[in-house]
Amino acid sequence: YPVWEMMLTPYPSPLDAGVQEYHRYLLIGLAPEGKIRIWLENTKKPNTRLTENKDIMVETVSGEKLAMCKGVTRFSHGYHYIKETEDFIKDKKYPYGNW
Repeated sequence: YPVWEMMLTPYPSPLDAGVQEYHRYLLIGLAPEGKIRIWLENTKKPNTRLTENKDIMVETVSGEKLAMCKGVTRFSHGYHYIKETEDFIKDKKYPYGNW
């Protein structure tokens, strides 16, 4: 079922089965070749991988189409790479890297 429903469904705490916890974070790993891996972050145990044996379609949106994180950014002039990242990708043909 939808990922947002999984995040709203409590699961027993690995530290105390009598305590219910919720998945608070969705972890998204992006490889330069266009592959993605997605996990639900768990407390004190391995994360739940959602892309193990299935394809998940991820749609990215911005501006007025945002339903979450609207107006939240750490960069006053939009996103930019740090110098180390710019140095790493300099002179490399895109896509680079492998998973």
